[in-house]
Amino acid sequence: MARQGWPGEAWAHADTPQEARVTTLIETPSGGRDAGPPGGRARIAALLATTPEDIDGVVAHLEQLQEILEQDYGQRDGLACFNHLYLHITRGIRHQLDGDHFSDRDFLVRLDVEFARRYFTALLAEATGSQPPRAWGVLLERRSHPRIDPMEYAVVGVNAHVNFDLAPAVVRTCTVLGRTALGPAERADYRAVNDVFALHMNKLIEHFEGWLGDAFDGTVAEQLLGAVADVPVVLAREVAWRQALELWEQRSRPTEYEREIDALDRRTALIGRGLLTLGSLT
Repeated sequence: MARQGWPGEAWAHADTPQEARVTTLIETPSGGRDAGPPGGRARIAALLATTPEDIDGVVAHLEQLQEILEQDYGQRDGLACFNHLYLHITRGIRHQLDGDHFSDRDFLVRLDVEFARRYFTALLAEATGSQPPRAWGVLLERRSHPRIDPMEYAVVGVNAHVNFDLAPAVVRTCTVLGRTALGPAERADYRAVNDVFALHMNKLIEHFEGWLGDAFDGTVAEQLLGAVADVPVVLAREVAWRQALELWEQRSRPTEYEREIDALDRRTALIGRGLLTLGSLT
């Protein structure tokens, strides 16, 4: 059962007289940030003080982070739910690297690292008392809400990571590798990464039934998957690719680049807050 009146891409990009009110909603959430135990924050900060250099390092970081989250925050913690899914996705990408799924292995490896680093940087900011991006703050602020389903936390995390982190990670990857343009090969591997996310999103219920040992109510699961289907921006591969192209053109103009990143952060947070707000009301 699809939810009506969902904030899709057109709303997320709308420039209306209500924009200030929407911005206030994003930046002043109800309930405040649920930071969790000081010991957990310290352990996360210590882990993320170093950054991975390859996909094996990314997987190792995600595995250690998952252990910390489950031990100190609980298995149903919102961030633990997303991290569990992201760990499986990254393992899937690593497994496929030895095949012919990607046209440019060097690009894909670098992209995976830069993509993960943005996630880790956001969590490090939160763990050390700094302000994470709004897109990630949405999840961190409501990570222990009793009426939000674990699968919804995973969806909101995917929204933040794909819609806020992926395009800048593509730009950073091409810059580090000395690429002069975002061409067909880069686009193909970008889409391949998105395909892996889509595959795991489609198996969301299976992931969480096995991990949490719960048999999810069929009606709730149907509503959740319907909601995901109603938010194409969660996995809007063409939208995110166009965003990467725009950022690539702006990379030599720092003020414009940062302005666009800020706007991207606000739009992504708006979608994420809609997901979690509606989730808490079901």
